[in-house]
Amino acid sequence: MASVSIRDVDKAYGPTVVMKGIDLEVADGEFVVLVGASGCGKSTLLRMIAGLEPITGGEIAIGGERVNELEPRERDIAMVFQSYALYPHLNVRGNLGFSLALRHVPRAEIDAQCRQTAEVLDLGQLLERFPRQLSGGQRQRVAMGRAIVRQPRVFLFDEPLSNLDAKLRIAMRTEIRALHQRLGATSIYVTHDQVEAMTMADRMVVMNDGRIEQVGAPLDVYDRPATLYVARFIGAPSINVLEGVVEGRAALRTRGGQSLPLPAGAGVESGRELSIGVRPEHVVLCADGALAGTVSVVEHLGHETYVYVDTADGRLCALADRALHLAPGAAVALAPAPEALHLFDCASGRRIDAPHKKVAA
Repeated sequence: MASVSIRDVDKAYGPTVVMKGIDLEVADGEFVVLVGASGCGKSTLLRMIAGLEPITGGEIAIGGERVNELEPRERDIAMVFQSYALYPHLNVRGNLGFSLALRHVPRAEIDAQCRQTAEVLDLGQLLERFPRQLSGGQRQRVAMGRAIVRQPRVFLFDEPLSNLDAKLRIAMRTEIRALHQRLGATSIYVTHDQVEAMTMADRMVVMNDGRIEQVGAPLDVYDRPATLYVARFIGAPSINVLEGVVEGRAALRTRGGQSLPLPAGAGVESGRELSIGVRPEHVVLCADGALAGTVSVVEHLGHETYVYVDTADGRLCALADRALHLAPGAAVALAPAPEALHLFDCASGRRIDAPHKKVAA
């Protein structure tokens, strides 16, 4: 396996610059997830690492070796695509061993590696089947097996679970993570699904509009988002956001005219415009909270219940006790925990480094 270094990389299509000054270090054996909305540049970055897209500027190195001028086949990487890209005329054994056959690896060695890979992926009973005889999850395991059997230095995954149904996606992301733990393989994984990113990554890279917004361990990114974009993108249901002006350093006068207490020692000057983020699990439904409103929607998800409340500052969400019976139209108040507030500058969207400690949900 090998590390991957991306240093000051740019990408342009003619006069249109789509990526500028990308810097990222992926350690040997690390599982890194690139996550962001469609069109943010994550798949383009992955394809540049693979050599499928030329870079306009900067340098990409794999295992300390500059690969800018190397063809994809010379970079010793394996890529798993959203479409399984299996050869329909070959059975599972033939698909697994195809790349080895191209290298003229002896037949006995190909068979041994295919059997070993099939055992790892629970495909041992399917070696003689053709792709049309497999389920979606089985096809995706064959696609991963075809990458594994090559024993590359780096694995690249481009939204490999997007074509699967919700239940199978959950099962497959667990399989991929377990597989990585067994192989210790350097892996870079692209997804637009922030739940996949949170559950699979050693570190996640949140991208937006061709730039990196934040890099960090999933819980660190969730607990301390660097920008308002990251705060809104990571987390489901989405974080609540209110805007307003600081009054006397102790409270925010919201756009809707409500007063929201700020964290003790926030140290933000009076008159400054802020965006305040607070996650639903840190909002308490009560009789005399800072934010008054009317229940709009109640979502019962089995293990969790979310209540959406229409306020003067828009619709806000709170995680509620499932035993609490609220009907649409009921008058309620919301009390966000001051120590759980995330403060962002209104103009730049950047985090303001106010005191902030982890709060139990």
